[in-house]
Amino acid sequence: MDWNGEPLDLLELAGLRDEPEALRQRALAGDPVAQFNMGVRYAEGRGVAQDFLEAAKWYGAAADQGDPQAQFNLGLLFYQGLGLPRNLVYAYELFRSAAAQGDERARAGLAAVSLELNDEDRLNLGLDAPAVRPTHH
Repeated sequence: MDWNGEPLDLLELAGLRDEPEALRQRALAGDPVAQFNMGVRYAEGRGVAQDFLEAAKWYGAAADQGDPQAQFNLGLLFYQGLGLPRNLVYAYELFRSAAAQGDERARAGLAAVSLELNDEDRLNLGLDAPAVRPTHH
């Protein structure tokens, strides 16, 4: 409750109810939370036309500042090839960065990507041994 007895709007406090232009201005000024939220708006088409490439741009700006949620979401775009060419190495690197900061979804992403990496990519990422792939008899 606020001072007037009204319930607090947690979305507003988190910056998720910002007017689109105010959010954009904060994002352009380098605010990683605003950049992440711009990415979400574009990825989900919230108040803007859905545009995965634009989402990737905003997630990338926040990810470059170490935001683990942005790293995970950008990794997911690379993994799925949404708005960007599919790139398992980039996806793995982003998931690894997010997982190192405690993002559990990123740990699951690492496991999924690991199963699809070829031996050369595994070596380039500094992974010890090629993945064990099931054999079909």
